[in-house]
Amino acid sequence: MNTKQLLGLLLFLALTSFTSAQSSDEYYDSQHIRYDDYVYVENLKNVRLFKRGFDLSEAFLELNSASKLTLSFDDLSSEGLTYYYSFILCNQDWTPADLMSMEYTEGMSEEYFNSTFQSFNTTIPYTYYSVTLPSENIKITKSGNYILKVYPEGDPDHPVITRRFYVFENRVGISIEEFMAQAPQDRYTKQELYVKINPNGYQMPNIYEDLTMKIMQNRRKDNILIRHQPKIISSEYLYYNIIGDLTFNGGNEFRVFDIRSLKVQSGNINRIRFDSAGYEVDLLTDRSRLGARYLKYEELNGNYKVIEWDNSQISDHIEADYAYVNFRFQLDSVLQNGSIYLLGEFTNWRMDSYSRLAYNQITRQYETSLLLKQGYYNYQYIYVPNGSERGYTSYFEGNHSETGNQYTVFVYYRDQGQLYDRLIGLVSIDTTKQ
Repeated sequence: MNTKQLLGLLLFLALTSFTSAQSSDEYYDSQHIRYDDYVYVENLKNVRLFKRGFDLSEAFLELNSASKLTLSFDDLSSEGLTYYYSFILCNQDWTPADLMSMEYTEGMSEEYFNSTFQSFNTTIPYTYYSVTLPSENIKITKSGNYILKVYPEGDPDHPVITRRFYVFENRVGISIEEFMAQAPQDRYTKQELYVKINPNGYQMPNIYEDLTMKIMQNRRKDNILIRHQPKIISSEYLYYNIIGDLTFNGGNEFRVFDIRSLKVQSGNINRIRFDSAGYEVDLLTDRSRLGARYLKYEELNGNYKVIEWDNSQISDHIEADYAYVNFRFQLDSVLQNGSIYLLGEFTNWRMDSYSRLAYNQITRQYETSLLLKQGYYNYQYIYVPNGSERGYTSYFEGNHSETGNQYTVFVYYRDQGQLYDRLIGLVSIDTTKQ
């Protein structure tokens, strides 16, 4: 057995062991719908959902406005299927609301993808799908958390993509500020938030039971702060400002790699190879930044942008190629009580088998390889203890109070007698720009 075969065997055994150990977190029934951002089939890549015209934006829609979302993805198979989509209204905790689709939409219950293009001059051929939603045939009538479900024509029970998005109302005013943590031990590593809500006349007779406030850092789902009760209620405001209550680890700026060109080595690239299988990119070996001095630079708060710089004559969407990108994280010994994952938009902010790195005993590195489209990417390494759904970037990235982060506040209220949670307010701030 040669070295390459041995490395492949070690990687296979590591991933097999992980899958067995994580059976409670991974669903083996491929058709089990997840109320989360998930891709159910391997041939679909580069799934993006964003506000139309702003491909780095989050998937927020204001109720009864003219705003739209764009969903796009690439199908690497040669089948050329027709895909449809529909919506599922969820509660604030992402469980499905006890309502029928006709109770939160008007018009058609499903719609098809009206824009498809074949890739041009790429080593890996694909079909690019895109749709603007909601279409003119579907109107969303209630605010809240939504799941966008994509499936082949005539087969709604077998989703291929699910994506979260939010429909909000401006019923309440929200003020959010970020400042240095007040507790002395947290002053240089954490960020503290101050939030107050102005009801603006919106009647909330049962605030302590029916109101929910959530804060999301960047687009992470594992460390969302949830508060069901304000700390202080006055005649004008609801206050969430007790010292130490709304704090996040500051984290660090996201690492960056640049594969906008597959012919010229750029940021964080060690080597680019091309053979009959296509392009393969080796990133520089990453190491822990824990204890390192904070370095401020511009990044995308974990997002990525598809851009092709080699021969962009038609469109990045159909001319950008794919490459196998090899990640390597140097660590002298294997972690006994947890695992390391890649964190960012390109892994759907999920810690699962797709984003997990396996330890290579020969190279003393955690490694994985992902098929990614040409572009500019942000990522971090996150440690997740065994049996936990919460991850910690501080193990390998460090914590700095100066780090630029995006914070989004969601305010939900369940009106008396209703069977769903209204999203009555939403606001975001980017501490990079403060």
